[in-house]
Amino acid sequence: MKREESAYVAFGQYWMQARHQENTRLWLTNVLIVIFAALIGVTAWRGSIYWYIPSFGLALAFFGLFANHALRVLFIRYSRVAATLMDIELGMGDYRRFLEGGGERGLKGAWETLWTLHAAFVAFYLFAVAAWAALLVMTRDIAVWAVIVTFFGTLLLFTIFYWQVLWRREQEAETQAILRHKRAREKKQD
Repeated sequence: MKREESAYVAFGQYWMQARHQENTRLWLTNVLIVIFAALIGVTAWRGSIYWYIPSFGLALAFFGLFANHALRVLFIRYSRVAATLMDIELGMGDYRRFLEGGGERGLKGAWETLWTLHAAFVAFYLFAVAAWAALLVMTRDIAVWAVIVTFFGTLLLFTIFYWQVLWRREQEAETQAILRHKRAREKKQD
């Protein structure tokens, strides 16, 4: 097999793996939405809230948030390797379909870059964590203002956590060197 053929095969595998990560995230979210709806339906059907239902929902929301992050990091890595193979080995130019927003500048460009599918997943899971935490507080027969404070406090706390911890790891995955230094020097010499 020629070098170009093997590079093309490797590109295809990495590209398909990146797509697999996208699909896994989507199906995980779909399944969790169905489970969340079933939990809310059981709560409505029973007419009262028992602590174990929102606890289970909260645990699933945490699982979804962290699984979403892990799948995003893998997605970034696979798509960056595919883009590098396409650019360096196949000479077909830079392929950034996965990572960057549109080519617009100004407010429209900022909106396209900010509001991605990933941001929608993160927002969904952050609201799910806050909502299940507030529902869990409701099981203790606490005043309505405490439930509202719990919702917004949890939402703010985990948004800051995501921004400070998880988002930085995702940014790190986007900026890590793909080629080792030795391999990069060899490429420059060619």
